[in-house]
Amino acid sequence: MSHIEQAASRPLIQCSGEPLPNENRQPTRLLLAAMIAPLLCLLGPPTMAKAQTETVGVQPVAVQNRQHVHRHEFSGFVGVLPLDAFTKGLTASASYTLHFDPLRAWEVVHFGYSFPFDTHLRDDLEALDIAPTTFEVLRLFVTSNFIYKPVYWKGALHNRRLLHGEIFLAGGGGWGLMTRSGRPALDAGLGMRLFASEQVSFRMDIRAISLFAYTHEHRDLQLHNELWLGLGISL
Repeated sequence: MSHIEQAASRPLIQCSGEPLPNENRQPTRLLLAAMIAPLLCLLGPPTMAKAQTETVGVQPVAVQNRQHVHRHEFSGFVGVLPLDAFTKGLTASASYTLHFDPLRAWEVVHFGYSFPFDTHLRDDLEALDIAPTTFEVLRLFVTSNFIYKPVYWKGALHNRRLLHGEIFLAGGGGWGLMTRSGRPALDAGLGMRLFASEQVSFRMDIRAISLFAYTHEHRDLQLHNELWLGLGISL
């Protein structure tokens, strides 16, 4: 057989199980990479954008514990009873409060004494020979209250000093001595505290006090309302 016939009798494609040479695999790898790369570009950015959106949507909140927490509190106040148009009252009072936790406390006792003084309105009426109606005025009061402290705040003074304080609610009852009678009382109000240190704080309190009296003769319930405004210091 001639050389030409031998060449013609050889197969053009190798069909045996032997792997193709390395130079035949390289174009296949490049083709697969060219097909996968666009898919990764299409799928990758939305996934990253979604992750970034979820991260941005999270808003972490840090709540700091209260730095100043009382256990036993002794307070002294000066205040005023301003509602009566004819007779005002300057008050001196003291209280003891037992704090259970940062939110709740019991003002075990609050004792206050009032020093009444007449206003110019009474003198003006007497100058016109008009006698003003005489009403009883509050002389002293003793109350006991539940204290709830929902707000604790922190601020900066001229960016040089941190200030700590709290806002609290009070409600309870007690007893009040009027000019001619003693009466049971209910009171409610709110206050604000500014801490000067761990041991000392300053307070401003507002209390509405209602005193009740029932007259058997007229079968009538008499109500006397007072508003107490007080400034105090606590240890």
